[in-house]
Amino acid sequence: MKNIKIIFFTFILIGVWACSSKPEPKLELFSPEAFAFEVDNSWEINATVNAKGFAQIDNDENPKIELFYKVDLITPESDTIKSIFDKNILLNEKEELIDLPLEAQIELDSTFKVGNYILIFNVSDEISKQTKTINIPFDLEK
Repeated sequence: MKNIKIIFFTFILIGVWACSSKPEPKLELFSPEAFAFEVDNSWEINATVNAKGFAQIDNDENPKIELFYKVDLITPESDTIKSIFDKNILLNEKEELIDLPLEAQIELDSTFKVGNYILIFNVSDEISKQTKTINIPFDLEK
């Protein structure tokens, strides 16, 4: 009878522990958008990707978020320009965030010609050590 109580108590503890632990974060990137417009003799590119599933550490009642992203550019000639934009996001929010927009604003000079381009967002969650990549095609056109 004593063994049954111990086994029952053990299962109760395991159940409570399993229910109280947070799920592991799973970084996801979604809703990519990019558009370009001509300004004088150059181009301005605005791009946005949303991230969710990043880790958030509870830091004195304020969740801490640490994301880093860099953007690469692939030209119509298939040349790759690495890290044309990068940003580190370190936030201490009052409440846990469900998703976060990651934005890039890039200026290209007149040497960039009309054609099909691709932006590659390389996103890293510095807390959970996860990385994800997403491509965003866009056009430079007159």
